[in-house]
Amino acid sequence: MQLETFHTELANLTGAFVTLLVMIDPLTTVPVYMTLTDRFSEEHRRGICRKATLIALIVLTVVALVGIKLFALFGITMPAFQIAGGILLLMVGISQVNEVRSKVNRSEQDESYDRDDITVFPLATPLLAGPGAISTVILLATKANGWLRITELIIAIAACMLTAYATLRAAKYLFRLLGTTGLNLFSRIMGLMLTAIGVQFVINGMRDVLPLLAVAGGL
Repeated sequence: MQLETFHTELANLTGAFVTLLVMIDPLTTVPVYMTLTDRFSEEHRRGICRKATLIALIVLTVVALVGIKLFALFGITMPAFQIAGGILLLMVGISQVNEVRSKVNRSEQDESYDRDDITVFPLATPLLAGPGAISTVILLATKANGWLRITELIIAIAACMLTAYATLRAAKYLFRLLGTTGLNLFSRIMGLMLTAIGVQFVINGMRDVLPLLAVAGGL
């Protein structure tokens, strides 16, 4: 019984990690990161990576802990947010598959060239902890029943940020190895997975809300 419980919790932790990692997709951040940090020294870039991933970790952890409560204040139900969040993930995934997704627009990127510190904006947010990642964390939190699942979600967030840190630190080697074509290919694969995850969240939300609608309609 204990072994079965362990496998269940491990599967939940792995699922949360994969879902969030697919949403963040640090590989798509590599070209922007390299462009914005080209003028900095290696030591400076290391500090930027460390601070940005730490800030993103804090943001997403806070969202995991209090995000659902904020929605409850506005009377937003879990199924409603699952459907809305699933549609958002679906749209992001489709745009990523079609290679039209951009985490920062051109004006924001141009503004970043003049910044001495790009840690908070645009690296920590929206590149690492953007609206999509925040929505994904809240969606995962809706499925987290009890502190054990919340703890697993926070561990998954930390693992994603550690992966993002390693990816950004190895950005120049990854770009040299994979090139633009390789990075785009990986991004499209991630987009396909994200699309499937979004559809599943919509299905889960509909599964919860349809019985309520049936009762309300007197069916």
